[in-house]
Amino acid sequence: MGEVIVIGSINTDLVTYVERLPGAGETVTGGVFKSFPGGKGANQAVAAAKAGANVSMFGAVGDDSYGRERVESLWENMVSTDGIIVKKGSHSGIAQIIVDRNGENLIAVASGANHELKPEDVSGLIERNTGGDATGRGETGAGETGVDGEKAVALFQNEIRQEVTERLIVQAKSEGYIVVWNTAPAPSGRVREEVLSSTDFVICNETELSALVALGNHHPPVEAEDEEEKIRELAGMILSKGVGNVIVTLGSRGSLLINDREIIRQESYTVDAIDTVGAGDCFCGVFAASLAEGLALSECMDRATRAASISVTREGAQTSMPTREEIDSFGR
Repeated sequence: MGEVIVIGSINTDLVTYVERLPGAGETVTGGVFKSFPGGKGANQAVAAAKAGANVSMFGAVGDDSYGRERVESLWENMVSTDGIIVKKGSHSGIAQIIVDRNGENLIAVASGANHELKPEDVSGLIERNTGGDATGRGETGAGETGVDGEKAVALFQNEIRQEVTERLIVQAKSEGYIVVWNTAPAPSGRVREEVLSSTDFVICNETELSALVALGNHHPPVEAEDEEEKIRELAGMILSKGVGNVIVTLGSRGSLLINDREIIRQESYTVDAIDTVGAGDCFCGVFAASLAEGLALSECMDRATRAASISVTREGAQTSMPTREEIDSFGR
């Protein structure tokens, strides 16, 4: 069983299900309310744990009922909670979510204790003794043969302060972790090149990819004949900064993994979606778990896609994450 540490947000999702999403200034009535555990970091931790990884969560909650419930729910999902800090006098993070009958959503987040997490809260806890190469970049790390043997993976997102994420990415790389960074939401400011060169896998959607490029050295506009060519060119700009691999999720069109040697195209699976909240987190968590297990990159992509396909057929984020058995039997 591979090791995955997740450094990121821990929230409670307050979800209202309605027939259609409201427009600006509009009230839509007749909704059904439900509450779920959430936060991109916690979601990805649960996804990785249910996919079979040995997972530790690092983050912050407030000293309130939401925080206590989130620590308990992570523990119940086989995620180590020893790295979660309680911030006295702070409220835990919450997300207010509206979901329509097609599974599309609107989300607003109040970060609370997530934004009070400091690098020193975590840095001593992720230190490890390393041996050998754990970069995820060499001939085995970026090709069809995958990462040779089980590895330790550090998984990040963008729902804690950017400067904290950047410092801990650099540290995780120095400690020998394979670094996976889901750049969602898009960074609010320019990312230091040291951070990009410390990142083995960037996972983003098309909007986040464009935002990451725009925060760089003001590259000229990409002129491409088709959308995939544009994605390849934008990904190339990120790779030129030292990132090992770029994964771009394309919704119903599947996803692409791009590095300096190859492109892996992953097709989507057709399902009846009822709730897309947490689907991207499911993809990231299962990809990290599969990577830590030492699977080939093509298999990591496929397992992550199968898992995300299952998740959108269920309500909620963490509550929708499939088990290893469900992932491996889906679509077979």
